[in-house]
Amino acid sequence: MTALVVRRATRKFGSGRRRRAALDRCSFVAEKGEILGVVGPNGAGKTTLLRLIAGDIPLTAGAVWVDGRPAGTLSARRAVGYAADPPLVPPELTGLEWLKHMSSHRTSHPAERTSQVRWAVELAELDQYGRRRIAEYSRGMIQRLALAVAAVTGSSAVVLDEVLNGVDPLVASRLRTRISDLAGSGRLILLASHDLATVEKLATRVLVLWEGRLSADIDVAQLVRERVAELSLRGSALSRTECLVEQFPESVRTGEGLAVPLTKGLTMEKLLAACRSARVAVAASRIRYRVLEDILHAAAARKKGETP
Repeated sequence: MTALVVRRATRKFGSGRRRRAALDRCSFVAEKGEILGVVGPNGAGKTTLLRLIAGDIPLTAGAVWVDGRPAGTLSARRAVGYAADPPLVPPELTGLEWLKHMSSHRTSHPAERTSQVRWAVELAELDQYGRRRIAEYSRGMIQRLALAVAAVTGSSAVVLDEVLNGVDPLVASRLRTRISDLAGSGRLILLASHDLATVEKLATRVLVLWEGRLSADIDVAQLVRERVAELSLRGSALSRTECLVEQFPESVRTGEGLAVPLTKGLTMEKLLAACRSARVAVAASRIRYRVLEDILHAAAARKKGETP
């Protein structure tokens, strides 16, 4: 079932000559049960997109629907749990008090609210800290509380902005499993993060944003089946890569040579033959799985005009 529809969503900030689009005509559709990663460099529009979906800010143009309801309306806001970066929490309350308050936005039934809070505490592993004042929490504990609040308030979609940032690695590993369980329960999960390894482990799809625009929409299952040939070049060969980039436009320059996706029937043997024909000496080569970092490098190269 479709949980989220984004159609040419645009959000501009500023006025006059300084007015700019933080998000520019972004469009995609997401289904319940998906874990949708959102990646890109600083200023790419990730947080703006999440805030639009959560109804935290209005659109300048375009449309966003959550469960068929316009984002920002009361019914849509009640369907979305949002963990902002940094999390917005009242330091004078305890974790349990904040969870109880936030869960009241979803249900007014005391027994159901108690059950939801208990479930959220277990989800985020806050059992030992629930009765402490939030002012005493570490950064990682506040992140875990933000995840619990988003989970308890998001009946259809859970929107997480860098929610695992600062969390102890062992706890983060367990929380990734809990986030996957949330998706398994039928919620749509949107996860923005600079930690590409975490996104690769969790996401079923990944949106790559670049300067406010959707640069790529990637099926992670397909991505991990793809291979990349890494060529290590030396001396004059390193300066002669232009002919290879022209021949293989998806190539990305690295510090020591080129990374070339093995797509459209390209093999390592064919690539090395092309190097010999171009008189580019290869010092070493290897094949590895394609990763999200390759996609980001390719987006940067396209922006700089290094590839068609």
